[in-house]
Amino acid sequence: MRVVCPECLSSEDLSVERWRCDCGGAWEPTAVTGFDPRSIQRDDHSIWRYRNHFGLDVEGSRVSLGEGWTPLLSMAYGQRHILVKPEFYSPTGSFKDRGTCVMINVLRAQGATRVTDDSSGNAGASVAAYAARAEMSAEIYVPAYASPAKQAQISIYGADVIPVPGPRENAKLAAFDAADRGVAFASHAYHPGFLVGQQSVAWELWEQLGGNAPDCVVFPVGQGLHLLGAYIGFKRLNEGGLIDRMPRLVAVQAANLAPLCEAFAAGLDHVPAVEPVTPSMAEGLAINHPVRGKRLLSAIRDTGGTCIAVTDDDILAAQWFLARKGLFVEPTSATALAAVDVAPDLADPGETLVIPLTGSGLKGTPRLAN
Repeated sequence: MRVVCPECLSSEDLSVERWRCDCGGAWEPTAVTGFDPRSIQRDDHSIWRYRNHFGLDVEGSRVSLGEGWTPLLSMAYGQRHILVKPEFYSPTGSFKDRGTCVMINVLRAQGATRVTDDSSGNAGASVAAYAARAEMSAEIYVPAYASPAKQAQISIYGADVIPVPGPRENAKLAAFDAADRGVAFASHAYHPGFLVGQQSVAWELWEQLGGNAPDCVVFPVGQGLHLLGAYIGFKRLNEGGLIDRMPRLVAVQAANLAPLCEAFAAGLDHVPAVEPVTPSMAEGLAINHPVRGKRLLSAIRDTGGTCIAVTDDDILAAQWFLARKGLFVEPTSATALAAVDVAPDLADPGETLVIPLTGSGLKGTPRLAN
């Protein structure tokens, strides 16, 4: 797999040992342009229907749990209709399965037998599950405050769960140490294979909308791989002449920790690290310095999107609304719907507005209404 660093433009063949560029940048897959609909494997209802578009050199049988091809549901919300894509229907209950599946297949093809990652829950569970499926062992570093339900889910797959006291950053540094000891770094933030798998959400939306792009897609953003993967996927559809415009991509963060939104509002081309004010109920977004911050800002601006910060009260209201529609999502996921209330002009009433619902509410303890 050929990769390139968007920071310094270095390029090389991906290896287990060199999980990031010497400059500290995160590798991206070398650009594969265009998209040929004739190459879709239409009898496969997982992300692997797009295997001919991934640009992978992984040979042999694939590790899969049936990830991808989540439905698109219409819902009345106030005076308009929105479309929600319940990504939490994925095998481990979150959107992370799209990227993890590809990443684990790449690592297995490279000979890895033990993997590590740092996670507040969803990525760790996804890595643990796919590692188990691939007959790999896994060690997952989690912030000690991560919900017990998420830690238990990681553990049930057979992974070693290592709680790390202090801020979220400490778990990342512990995973770095493990990678330096020679454990394969199955990082949802750094590994380019994860980004490859995340492109599939754009291609699914294009198919489900009858060969059209939505007008606007709203994503919860911590590390932001769901948004960035969708951006690359839509870009390929646009370059292939299959859509005539890019959808506006909107990032949503919790107001208590919103480094991307602060950088966007300040007109910066990079995202400085910030310190959290107080913990948010959206624990999955507690990333004070997203690895691919510069690329996220570029993707949002390139599509005419924006970044919106929402409060915990906004998030709780959105979570309860979705639950009353039969969709129980975790607070992190509910931030995207909360943004529609905070910024109702995100899309005109006649436009197609899509909200991915990224994680299951069963991964935490719901906060009951007073």
